[in-house]
Amino acid sequence: MSPSTTPPGAGRPVAVHGRGARVRDEQGREFIDGSSGAICVNLGHGVPEVLDALRSQAERITFVHRSQFAHAAVTELSEEILSIAGAGYREAVLTNSGSEATETALRLALHHHADAPGDRSVVLTQRPSYHGMTAGALAVSGHPSRRLGLDALLDGSSAAVPVSPSHPEGLLPDLTDWKEAFDRVGPDRVAAVLVEPIGGAASGAQEIPADVLRGLRALCDGAGALLVMDEVMTGFGRAGAWFAHLASGVQPDLVITGKGLSAGYTPIGACLVGAGVLPGRSATELAFGHTMSGNPLSAATALAVLRYTRERGLPERARKVGDVLRQRLSALAARHPFLGEPRGRGLLLALPVVQDADGYREHPLNRRICTAAEAAGLILYPAGIDRAAQSVLVSPPLTVDDSELEDLLLRLEAALETVGRTA
Repeated sequence: MSPSTTPPGAGRPVAVHGRGARVRDEQGREFIDGSSGAICVNLGHGVPEVLDALRSQAERITFVHRSQFAHAAVTELSEEILSIAGAGYREAVLTNSGSEATETALRLALHHHADAPGDRSVVLTQRPSYHGMTAGALAVSGHPSRRLGLDALLDGSSAAVPVSPSHPEGLLPDLTDWKEAFDRVGPDRVAAVLVEPIGGAASGAQEIPADVLRGLRALCDGAGALLVMDEVMTGFGRAGAWFAHLASGVQPDLVITGKGLSAGYTPIGACLVGAGVLPGRSATELAFGHTMSGNPLSAATALAVLRYTRERGLPERARKVGDVLRQRLSALAARHPFLGEPRGRGLLLALPVVQDADGYREHPLNRRICTAAEAAGLILYPAGIDRAAQSVLVSPPLTVDDSELEDLLLRLEAALETVGRTA
């Protein structure tokens, strides 16, 4: 390796072992995985049933291309996803990640309108939001720092129109903001609306109110646009239900999934396709996909993850444990003036961080909290695109046990005490 080359993860602890919510590095230090990696290790580390499925499939065959062979694991995974999604969805297009699933949803939305008169090429998105790192996914993300310097790459993407909150105290746009955006762009030009029911990296677990989601469904129906729900972070149990949007009673046309689908055991994502989208046509063939999309190894692993999640009732467990964790975080926040009341749902929770403008410009406090947490043996996830959204995600695995949860809270308290002495 060239002396000028910085290897990935340079300066970070070197992980060598994980079980449940505990990770050990090569120095023998133990960390509580309080963010489930990047909010994806839903089942915790080292689940035997998942590892057995992965090993068994690897010993038989790891790859066939969907244009050449079918495979039972791919078929069974698609059936399992659709059974979880419920009536109204006809196909699950498998991808390698949530970003690719977003890209797939955008392409399908444009295909859906391709034969319609006029120019339906606008995708309305929310600011703040984050939908992935591929060009199209990033083009519709309201995450400035992750778009920085990529304008040339993004110029050829679909026309993304971010919708920002008009109220100075608002963190998310309300229904009036969305209506204004439809009117400004022209309803007949809107191909789709893309939102996260509960935000993650960009907003720090900000939740779109149910009445706004229902209003968006009505606006899309009135305009002939598709409603696309990004459930990459929230899907498959994280928010205390199989999908976060279910609480609103809204049925999206397309649902984007990723992280929780494999719980971090293998790269995979999926785009769920509603019955009214491109009827009579194969969404998988239209999406085309990448070489590794829908490979047997990832499919068998994800199938084991979903079965484990279903058999152990993990969505409901996330709701109950999340209620307890939220109460405990609220008590912590009350003792530290630089923290606000926790927000989020299930085990996608965030502690808002309060900081003055000068301090934020110099060194965002959420990153200082995460650094102090790591020193105390706790991994957390900094979130928020600006000072108003600045927060720390506290999102352990859905399987977190009592001892792991207590250790998480003790280490978080120690980190906050450290930060509090210098905040």
